[in-house]
Amino acid sequence: MRQNLIILFVLISTFALGQNHFLGFQTGLNLSNVTPKEKLENSNMRIGFIGGITYDLKFSNRFQIGIDALYSQQGFKNNMIYVDGENIYVLEENYKAKYDYLSFPIKFGYEMGNKIKIIPKIGIIPAFSVKAKHTYPEFNDNREVIGHESTNFKDYVSKFDFGGLIEVGIENGLSDKIILCSSLSFKHSLTTFLNSDYLDRYDDPAMKHYGFSLSIGLKYGL
Repeated sequence: MRQNLIILFVLISTFALGQNHFLGFQTGLNLSNVTPKEKLENSNMRIGFIGGITYDLKFSNRFQIGIDALYSQQGFKNNMIYVDGENIYVLEENYKAKYDYLSFPIKFGYEMGNKIKIIPKIGIIPAFSVKAKHTYPEFNDNREVIGHESTNFKDYVSKFDFGGLIEVGIENGLSDKIILCSSLSFKHSLTTFLNSDYLDRYDDPAMKHYGFSLSIGLKYGL
């Protein structure tokens, strides 16, 4: 029994000493939209913020596992065409649907290169809803836009969202401890972000988030 414990301790110690731990931060832009688009034919991508802290565990020289804690702004914009009582075109404005999440991407990657490394990654994204609101244009009696009004939409959004991602990262070592990094990601939800209250009330399709993220950051070797 004692010999087994010693062997287990040696194996764990060897594994731990062979790791490279990196803590860092990243910031960037989200370009997001929703699918399906049967009822949103004129929808456009929302440009939002993404950023937070990152952790990477590198092992076996080339492989790495990472988990991030990020604030992610998602949603879409949709062009609304307004007509008068005779169905004559009056004007076109857009409303914005904003859905903000605290997300925790878990990624597995493989490093290629030496000084400058290219790292393809694949992973999953558990996320929790933080804020949801829709912003609509306000009009006066002459059908002129005089401002915008926001409504809280959080009661109709699921508290949890789950998705997948494909990412390509680039890392450049600035020193033995500091790494400059950037990444381009494609993300797609696997679950609908609208809850049953909304779906039962409005009979809309089960829409899901998708989009791209472009980010840059620094990592520090622990």
